[in-house]
Amino acid sequence: MKGNRVLGKGLSALIPGADDIVPSGAQTVDAVPVRQIGFNPLQPRKIFDEEKLAELAASIEEVGVLQPILVRRLRPGEGARRHPGSAEEGPLHYSVVAGERRVRAARIAGRADIPVIVCSYEQTEALKVALLENIQREDLGPIEEAEALRALMKGYGATQEELAGMLGKNRSTVANSLRILSLEDDIQRLLHDGILSRGHAKALLGMPAGPPRVRLAMLCRSRGLSVREVERRVQAANRPRRPRRTRAKQSTSETPEIRALCARAEQLLGSPVTIVRDARSGKGVMSVNFYSDNDLIRLLGIIGVDTDLS
Repeated sequence: MKGNRVLGKGLSALIPGADDIVPSGAQTVDAVPVRQIGFNPLQPRKIFDEEKLAELAASIEEVGVLQPILVRRLRPGEGARRHPGSAEEGPLHYSVVAGERRVRAARIAGRADIPVIVCSYEQTEALKVALLENIQREDLGPIEEAEALRALMKGYGATQEELAGMLGKNRSTVANSLRILSLEDDIQRLLHDGILSRGHAKALLGMPAGPPRVRLAMLCRSRGLSVREVERRVQAANRPRRPRRTRAKQSTSETPEIRALCARAEQLLGSPVTIVRDARSGKGVMSVNFYSDNDLIRLLGIIGVDTDLS
């Protein structure tokens, strides 16, 4: 049977470098009923690409599961997550340590059994292996990875430097990933949905927290700004501004109405807009940032200025 050709192989032949992770005594490959396998509640990956799962399921239908998954035997009274949408199918005996995508695809393919390697890791060890597998095979989203790193630090009581050593990464890489969780909720949602990339997040982290940073992130969504363009705008926003001369007792506080108008203007123009208004007289200044000659021409065209000087 094609699906059984992995049976009897050592783990190192199936997962390169795994001998450094899984004890040699845990490398026996067994066939286990899929219905007895639950999912690790600490699994960092929350979103699975349905199209890729379907492709993997089609491959499993044709050649079987060629690479065993790592599972941990559940202790008495311990639970695990069931497959989404599945009805009760009897008790769960195992929890996935690494290979949740293969289990999901095997269920789609209608497989009754799946090859497994049983190990005895605790939950924090299980999360570590799951994170390592996902980083090496198919990148987690930036929010998923940052949350998993934070969970690992909490589970181990580790510092960023210690965690970096555990995962074979630079400390700055771990620190930058964790900093993503300091971004505003609206920005994190854009990252989680794949609208913003890690590069966008890194650029936005160079800007102080607050409404201007959120507005710039929203412009990325509406205007499709590149990472380089975001970096330019962040640099411009951080550039010290020369203080304006204001009359005594002039009110320059930003009201909710002014903020709403700024947001609407930025949606239309695709550039940061600032409005400074005297609350008494109603007079003030509206400024629009531009970042190149072409950007200036674009903005002037939007407001109806004929830019043809020939």
